[in-house]
Amino acid sequence: MHRMRLGCSIWERGVVVPYYPKQGDIIILDFDPQTGHEQKGRRPGLIVSNSQFHKRTKMAMVCPITNSISRFPTHIALRDMADTGGEVMCEQVKCLDISARNAEYKESVSDEILDEAIDLICSFVE
Repeated sequence: MHRMRLGCSIWERGVVVPYYPKQGDIIILDFDPQTGHEQKGRRPGLIVSNSQFHKRTKMAMVCPITNSISRFPTHIALRDMADTGGEVMCEQVKCLDISARNAEYKESVSDEILDEAIDLICSFVE
């Protein structure tokens, strides 16, 4: 089966079907409105929630990605990515309605980066 992701939809065999967020996808979306130190604007984010979470809530847990490199302890550097550079800001994980925030698929991270992000987020609440 030939599948190609196109923004909030997927082109599959000549038919456009809705895009459902997949854990490990990097998407571009609107983080506004924001307050305080939260990231704002249209920027990339990493989906850390699984498909069951999306099916039940119609939302996704997303960590914003900054294009700067700070080596902050709660950030994960994006290594060997085709289109996205910078760091995943795990301390700013949010549950978002990605459809309402005009999400577009960009690319996916390696299992290693995804596992590192999930482990770091889990450490915040243990």
